[in-house]
Amino acid sequence: MMRNVYYVQTPENVSLEFELAGSGSRGVAVAIDMIIQGIVVSIISIILLVIAGESSMNLLLVQENTLYIVIALLLTFVLQFGYFFLFEVFMKGATPGKKIVGLKVIMANGEPISVTAALIRNFIRIGDMLPGIYAVGVITVFFSSKYMRVGDIAANTVVVKVRKKKNSLAQPSVIPVESRSLILSQKEEALLTEYSYRKQAVKNQINSDALEAQLYHHFYPKVGLVPNLPNNFTRKQYLDKLMEHIGIQ
Repeated sequence: MMRNVYYVQTPENVSLEFELAGSGSRGVAVAIDMIIQGIVVSIISIILLVIAGESSMNLLLVQENTLYIVIALLLTFVLQFGYFFLFEVFMKGATPGKKIVGLKVIMANGEPISVTAALIRNFIRIGDMLPGIYAVGVITVFFSSKYMRVGDIAANTVVVKVRKKKNSLAQPSVIPVESRSLILSQKEEALLTEYSYRKQAVKNQINSDALEAQLYHHFYPKVGLVPNLPNNFTRKQYLDKLMEHIGIQ
């Protein structure tokens, strides 16, 4: 199967590679999310019907139930809009559906999705859903070279496939120090040296989250595990141990 590879060149001249998610995998993820939303809406509806009591069978016809109707409509809107927005913000670009399928949303420059981008792409989701079953979104994805729906174009985001982690039972790929010249180019070592310097410089400290993510996604697939990594290590810990391993402090 042909991979739809998307390349990003960082300001530090590091080329990052991502595999774009097509309309098929994205459709499956949306379907899963909609099933979850439907279950939640059904639970909310049942709760409201129970609260309405004897008039529950005529909930839409009884004037006294206006409050329940307003609450139901409000919760449905919040669920439809907030579901994708909150999950993408707090699960680093993934919703339950995307997580199951193995997808996530990132910025087009390779950085993690921002709160503003998540807000924009999901607010415009209403337009992508028109005139039904995400017709506008599907058509846009089909004709876009980066498989971007309208919301993605507005927010400058792309949906990519998450690389599968190696089996934890497999032998870690630890790189001997004496072999590092065969693994890292001079440019890559210079990049890590600059990163280390800028991180420690008092007058030139960097906002390292985005850069750490870019460096980690470049070096980890290439180098693998390095010695002295703690369990459940962070990107920063990995880069620190990598620099320690090759003699950059």
